[in-house]
Amino acid sequence: MKNDGSTNAPANADAPATTVEPTESAWMRFWFTPMPTTGLHALRVLSGLLFLAWLLSFLGHQREFFSLTGWFGKEAYVEVQRQGNLAPAPIGWSMLYLADESVEMFQAMYWGSLVVLALFTIGVATRITGVLTWVIVVSFLANPAINYDGDYMLGILAFYMALVHLYVGQWSRDLSIPARILGSRGDMLLANRLFPDDAPPAPSFAANFVLRLMQIHFVIIMLTSGLHKLQIPEWWSGVAFWIPLHPTFKTTLESLERERPGAAFTLFYLSLAQYLVLAWQIGLPMFAWRAGWWRVALVGGAIVGWVGGFYIYQLPLFGPFMVIMALSYLTPEEWKAVMERLRPRASETAEAQAVASEPVAVGSGAWKQGVKK
Repeated sequence: MKNDGSTNAPANADAPATTVEPTESAWMRFWFTPMPTTGLHALRVLSGLLFLAWLLSFLGHQREFFSLTGWFGKEAYVEVQRQGNLAPAPIGWSMLYLADESVEMFQAMYWGSLVVLALFTIGVATRITGVLTWVIVVSFLANPAINYDGDYMLGILAFYMALVHLYVGQWSRDLSIPARILGSRGDMLLANRLFPDDAPPAPSFAANFVLRLMQIHFVIIMLTSGLHKLQIPEWWSGVAFWIPLHPTFKTTLESLERERPGAAFTLFYLSLAQYLVLAWQIGLPMFAWRAGWWRVALVGGAIVGWVGGFYIYQLPLFGPFMVIMALSYLTPEEWKAVMERLRPRASETAEAQAVASEPVAVGSGAWKQGVKK
């Protein structure tokens, strides 16, 4: 072979050239591609609204549920710790313990927490309020008397929201010292209207990296849940949904007799529904990152899971968590399309303004009809 700088021609010169992207390049693009923060802001607003709705649901009985003078008091905590029966973290600590048995301090903490959650939702000082939001969420999850396993999903969501807002913009933007400590004012709702002279924020490396962590964590949760269901006989026999729909203390012989004529129909569709749930959870890693119609399966499945979880299991929190996590897979282009659909079209807005500003003749027939009516 001559060393003349030439290369051997391929065996089939007419074959189209194909390039295979190196695995390392795909890996780097997956984790370290900067992305716009439009989707991140939407996820923050949805998460903040979920946290607010959760904490406001205890309004009127917050002291009974959460304080050391409530239904699960200080003596109960001491006894549970003595027996070593505490549930997994973050049970072991809570900022509410600082109030001790002071009702006034506890009430100040509760209302202050609502203020912090509201500020984080609208995007005020997100680096500070994001961390405080995580502290608030895990603190109010620390009462073992009222918790359900699904409630801990709120802690996961709050952790990622706090983490991403700590780092977003730190490398890709030329921020002032206050913005590096508190967060950019561009995070606020309607920032483009409040600060029209500000340049649009640069794409963020941290937003992409943390959202990837969220996505993988959600896949692990769903896949583990699906595989765990395969170890439960009720999920194999097709009665996993029938049992919670017929609680022991509410189901009677008379109610079963009323359902008897349509029992085969009911069991068939309940079995079909639970097998679809298993397919969605176990198959999630195969379509979660696929675009196109797979997004309908991803987000639509999460919405159906929200409705089903609330109706069958009376779980108000796990469903919204699923939907928010599913929305985290949307690409910047998909978020842009969603925002454009939600935003009123410029032509429609201009037409409405023109109609509103058009003078109406006093003697017109329309005016006369309106007077008659």
